[in-house]
Formats: sequence, C-alpha cells, structure tokens
Amino acid sequence: MSNKIAVILAAVVVLLLGATMYLSLHYYGKYQAQVTANSALAQENKAADAAMQSQNHLITIFNTLAGTTLNAQANNTAAGQDREVVIQTVIKTEPCAGTVVPAAAGNVLLDHYHQLRESTDGAPAGQPDGPMSAVAAAK
Repeated sequence: MSNKIAVILAAVVVLLLGATMYLSLHYYGKYQAQVTANSALAQENKAADAAMQSQNHLITIFNTLAGTTLNAQANNTAAGQDREVVIQTVIKTEPCAGTVVPAAAGNVLLDHYHQLRESTDGAPAGQPDGPMSAVAAAK
C-alpha cells in the first residue's frame, strides 16, 4: 500500500513539475514576444522624435529666412523712398530741358543698382557680367 501511495505521489510531483515547466516556457515565450515588440516600438519612437526635431529645425530656418526677407524688404522700401526724395529734389532744382534725366538722379539709381548687384551675386560693381547665354525661342 505504501508503494502505491509513493508511486501516486511521485506521479503527482512529476505532473506538477511538467505543468510548471510548460507554464513557465509558455509565459517566457510571451515575455520574449513583448520584449521584441517593445524594442520595435522604442525604435519607431526614436525615429519619430528625430523626424519631429528635424521638422522643428526646418521651421526655425524658414522663420529666420522669412524674418530676414521682411527686414530686407523694409530696408529696400526705406532706401527706395530716400532715393525717390533725392531724385525729386534733383529734378526740382535742375532744368530738365537740357537732359533727359539729371546726372545726380541717374547716379543715385546707378549706385543703387551696383549695391543690389554686389549683394546678390558678389559681382564687382561697374564690371560687365560677360556674354549672356542664348535663350531658347518661345514656341
């Protein structure tokens, strides 16, 4: 009788060990799947963060460019108004019958042209650009 009890007890212990091993392997597999999924989500999160930082940087650059452009436009408008006053003053003081455009007024415009040219392409003022390339005829 004690042999039967020992065999049954041993069988129960083996079954419990087997069930415990099965459950531990089952949940370990689920844990590994969650670790893999978590790692993939962390990488996606890092990529999204990098994209957001890049977009934020580009927006900052665009805002800086827009501000600079607005400042340049305001300065150009103010300079244009100053030139307009100078030209009107010169035209009022010089008789226009002898010249098409008074020399002082032309010089103000020429100086402005040279300033614009130097600020845009770095070409020295008063120097020719060189030959222009041919433009295709409109069809």
